[in-house]
Amino acid sequence: MATKLLAVTGNPILHSKSPNMFNAMFAHNGLDAEYIYIAAETAEEAMFLFKKMDIVGMNVTSPFKETIASLLDVVHDEAKILGSVNTVVNKNGILHGYNTDFCGVTQSFIDSGITVKGKKCIVIGAGGAGKAAAYGLHSQGSEVVIVNRTFSKAQDAAKIIGCGAAELKDLEQLVAESEIIISALQQNVNPIKEDWLSSKHIVFDANYKGSLLVDMARRKGCTIVSAEDWLLNQAVVSYSLFLGENPDKEVMRSGLSMPTLAQRNHIISTIGIMGAGKTSHGKLVAEKMGYKFYDIDDEIVEKEGRTITDIFAQDGEAYFRELEKNVLSEKFDSSESSVLSCGGGIVLNKPNRDLLKQNTVVVWFYATPETISQRVNIGKRPLLQKGNPTEILRTLLRDRHDLYAHTAHVVFCTEAASKVHTAERIKNEFERIWGTK
Repeated sequence: MATKLLAVTGNPILHSKSPNMFNAMFAHNGLDAEYIYIAAETAEEAMFLFKKMDIVGMNVTSPFKETIASLLDVVHDEAKILGSVNTVVNKNGILHGYNTDFCGVTQSFIDSGITVKGKKCIVIGAGGAGKAAAYGLHSQGSEVVIVNRTFSKAQDAAKIIGCGAAELKDLEQLVAESEIIISALQQNVNPIKEDWLSSKHIVFDANYKGSLLVDMARRKGCTIVSAEDWLLNQAVVSYSLFLGENPDKEVMRSGLSMPTLAQRNHIISTIGIMGAGKTSHGKLVAEKMGYKFYDIDDEIVEKEGRTITDIFAQDGEAYFRELEKNVLSEKFDSSESSVLSCGGGIVLNKPNRDLLKQNTVVVWFYATPETISQRVNIGKRPLLQKGNPTEILRTLLRDRHDLYAHTAHVVFCTEAASKVHTAERIKNEFERIWGTK
């Protein structure tokens, strides 16, 4: 496996712009690497996939930053202090955890030409991002107070960092006394009132998907530090940790303006080795989302009036891959929302890989060969009857790993949870970025 596979994980995750930043840099450098989404339900599931899929580096976002540390071999200084990991690196089988969020905060102020030393600062939110922001500013000489709905959590964070803590009821007075306001709350959660703000304030919200606080701050003439700068600057440090070299920051910045998954056609395609759940899960996802479902192999059989085995025997693989390409193109020409279940070998053909990557959101269903061999009906899988099923599946996965990595946008694990549960999770992820039909 020559392709370096990197990822970002969280729940939800498809909103993240991290893949665009990293993949822009990989393309610029001509590096054989791909950065994808890991749509995990828990930190444990994320780390299971990290290990099984030979991922070399992974960024971590909410809500896994504080829970993932216990699953790693080595947790480095700032991450240990903050109890928050946003960067995981596999170094020769040893899993290292780092925190680059605080660097993202401090560098963003530097990039904006703002000196934080000696300034009074409020950080609202005592989760992973809030603690990182408070730590970064405190280390640069700011007078920091952490405010949190649960005061004890603010106190705990402040004790770790060596800064102040306050209750939410004190927020209006703190805003009046402070110059810098950092919000590390969930999107559209904002306890600050517009009339508390004035042009003296510098406002920095961690949410780059949209912020009520930033909207108010602009109306009041506040100085705004961009949330995308925070995302970019922490990613630059993560890149160095992943690959041992410094990226071109402006190339990574260009990735932030690239189209996101939310802007793509509402077509989901499923890939993975046989038995991973491409068809069974795909049907359920389509049903739950109100989308059309198509099995590409079935479409080919219907058009040709013969089995896939006969097509291969009579006309060869190249002919079959051309049929796949034609069927795919027909589905892309349609304006309907759909789920396409693709044959396990569709990734063997580069034109088909490119078609899927460019025209759909590609979901890679992953389960281990050991699990698949136990749950599939071997009698209906001729290829698995030619030897040890688990070994055959291992070979398939090893041989196609890089092709799946180059084709996929997001990975969902089909190892343990029920099909219905996994389909519901997939529906929820996509409806967050696309809305309901």
